[in-house]
Amino acid sequence: MMTYSKPMKKLRVANRAQMAMVTVDVERLVGEEHAARAIWELTGQFDLSLFAEPIQSAAGEAGRPAWDPRLLVSVWLYAYSQGIGSAREIERQMAYEPGLEWLCGLEVINHHTLSDFRVQHGAALDELFVQMLAVLDQTGAIGLERVMHDGTKVKAQASGGSFRREKTLRERLEQARQLVAELKAVETEGESRTRQQAACERAARERVGRLEEALTELEREKRRTRSRVKDKRVSVSDPESRVMKQSDGGFAPSYNVQISTDARASVVVGVGVSQEASDHGELMPALERVVRNLGTQPRQVVADGGYATRDNIARTGEAGMELIAPVRDATAKSAGALRRAGIDVAFGPSSFQHDPKSNTLVCPAGKRLRYRTVNRKHGVLYKIYEAHGKDCRSCAHRRRCCPQERDRGRRVSIHPPEPWVVAHQQRMSTEQARAVYRQRGQVAEFPHAWIKTKIGLRQFRLRGLAKVKLEALWACLTYNVMQWVRLVWRPALTPA
Repeated sequence: MMTYSKPMKKLRVANRAQMAMVTVDVERLVGEEHAARAIWELTGQFDLSLFAEPIQSAAGEAGRPAWDPRLLVSVWLYAYSQGIGSAREIERQMAYEPGLEWLCGLEVINHHTLSDFRVQHGAALDELFVQMLAVLDQTGAIGLERVMHDGTKVKAQASGGSFRREKTLRERLEQARQLVAELKAVETEGESRTRQQAACERAARERVGRLEEALTELEREKRRTRSRVKDKRVSVSDPESRVMKQSDGGFAPSYNVQISTDARASVVVGVGVSQEASDHGELMPALERVVRNLGTQPRQVVADGGYATRDNIARTGEAGMELIAPVRDATAKSAGALRRAGIDVAFGPSSFQHDPKSNTLVCPAGKRLRYRTVNRKHGVLYKIYEAHGKDCRSCAHRRRCCPQERDRGRRVSIHPPEPWVVAHQQRMSTEQARAVYRQRGQVAEFPHAWIKTKIGLRQFRLRGLAKVKLEALWACLTYNVMQWVRLVWRPALTPA
């Protein structure tokens, strides 16, 4: 009996052991609706002369031509819109990413050129952000009837383990300087240095610079907070970063990014970066940035309770702006302070009656506390009253009223009700103000979420406050560009 074997399958396989010449039509790399085309069209409307001022190469003279600032701006805006924040990654993707290929015409820009361009044009970038706002304002996307403000903590390019005290910093600085001297001695003795030795010397000099910067920042922080040096630590990696609480409850070296958003079309109208973990002092600088960018102030400002300090309430009212922000209940805070001092709640400041004629306080036991001085804390004026030590020593309520005071009498701080604070509380009790405040989350928090999710800016790639500000400004500029694409450019492509 004869058997027949099945014929072998005829299959087509990839031949990678070959070279091919490929014809590429650059214009057809991306479609008409591609974001790269929108960004290139938009950057053509801007005056980029400030970016071009440092360029020294001139037509008709020797030297390599410089890259067009419009191209570099477009590359960074497109890269950020695609969640790429690394200059090296941009250079790598220029070999195959269609949008970058189309923008650069199949050329590849060195990552050093891209990195330097991002951080060397602070004034030009500020001007570009203002020009972007002017473009959006002409389309009616900005009204300034209502601006919503919020802040978020973005991690620094440093770890918690990089923080050191002054003693450790000085010891390591001395070691680094000795290493630099030893590496220089090799060249002095006439021995030829290898590239590895040169790189080691360069790294040692950079380490000396970082340690010197850390010590300078430590002294600056000491003067600012008026605390002892041994209680302060700074990061060797990023000395200007500060440890801040994160949204997940942890702590990490971070910066406080403040963003102001116009409520009409969710356009970012102001951005700043602070080293302060608290938002108390960030509202007025943010509003000043809005005025500087647009030439006029908003009619209404909406923020969360962290900005509703008495100083901010007063200053916004004096400037003619209506502040919508809930005032935090001071009862819980006062109860916590009393508990830490061992004072019974029944003997809190509210139980002391004020006598306006004699400007004294009368305690629950009937004794009088004299006016001593005035103190300012977080923009709030507090009047300090103090009882006689002999009155408190002989008082039957001493253990409940002033258990930690030995010789001095009980001290009580009170602040009189300011008219503007009372008016603000009355305004916040209305349903209209509450309805406005309920819109805050979807407007004020959206840019933060977009920047962290789309751009991936959950941690800065750059170090130092000045460079971090530029990175935040690039991110917010990209956000506004994509808002322009959504509001103006894409609708214009749709046939009527």
